[in-house]
Amino acid sequence: MKTKRFTTVLAGAVFFLAAAGAQAFDWSTCWQNYGGTVKEGDFIINAGLGLSSYVFEHSDADTSYRIPYLEASVEYTKKIWVLPFGFGGFFGYSGYGNEYKESYNGSSYKSTAGRNYFNFGALVNYHVQLPVEKLDVYTGIRTGVQIRHDAVKVESNIPAVGNYDDSDTSGFFYFDYKLGATYYFTELIGVNLETGFPTYLKASVSLKF
Repeated sequence: MKTKRFTTVLAGAVFFLAAAGAQAFDWSTCWQNYGGTVKEGDFIINAGLGLSSYVFEHSDADTSYRIPYLEASVEYTKKIWVLPFGFGGFFGYSGYGNEYKESYNGSSYKSTAGRNYFNFGALVNYHVQLPVEKLDVYTGIRTGVQIRHDAVKVESNIPAVGNYDDSDTSGFFYFDYKLGATYYFTELIGVNLETGFPTYLKASVSLKF
């Protein structure tokens, strides 16, 4: 639900900017053109971070950490017929951990738990030109894999508890849509905003070659 809200807000902001610069713009060909400074045959690299739901989760642990979603992606722009597409892949990581400690009358208990997420897969984006000169807007699909690794370590001098290490790895395939926009300050450098799984909103630096 929150992802859909961010998608709606981002779409509204993009079309507000488009309306602001719509004078004398040829809408009849915008669906055939890349926006901003993007051209067919470019490589676009995005690197940034996003917000996921667990970043806001409350923890009663004695110590804890939260790593926001970090992602790098690469895209090669290539037209199919006259349609401006981009094809590429991505890799992302996020995680969090908690540590609990207790001691009473000579008894001690320490538990350390961590969870790591790895996302990787392929992407296809369809680009559209809008009236804002340096703005490139796109919508796309991703097919990927998310791998989750959990690890727990317990150290205790309580006989009924003892010491142990445990870990588990699981994963699933997913298919998701994206909406994004990149504003290029120069021919090669821009800032990118994107919404879609596994984040509500992701901000990146874009490099184009």
